[in-house]
Amino acid sequence: MTIEVEMDGNYADYLVTFSVHSMLSGTSTFVTPVLYQPTELNWTQVIEQGNSYTLSFEPEVPTISATSSAPIYSLGLVFNAVHLGGETDDSFQQLSATVNVLADGEVYRQFEYEALSPGETSIPLTEEIVLQ
Repeated sequence: MTIEVEMDGNYADYLVTFSVHSMLSGTSTFVTPVLYQPTELNWTQVIEQGNSYTLSFEPEVPTISATSSAPIYSLGLVFNAVHLGGETDDSFQQLSATVNVLADGEVYRQFEYEALSPGETSIPLTEEIVLQ
């Protein structure tokens, strides 16, 4: 199982938060997600007892990718972006993102995220997925 996030727009002007939680093999066995992209970063918060892995960062590349370390039955994910402030002009593009959940290399589920205008409270994309 792989989760891929492709960001578009002025993504470098945002603080992005990506979390994987409830990644389970069966109904109760925790599975650890492995962060592949961005390659130079590690999870910024890990709560092993809660099976929660979070990355908060200012993106330099438009891709986030994480893979399960074992086959999974279900997972939860959260993606959010908050504008860092500063001036925006007519060429400014709000961050948008496509989140793909891949099973066996094929898109199993796809979600679209659109950041709100700078200064507005962000609304996170929150999804729970059970594999059939």
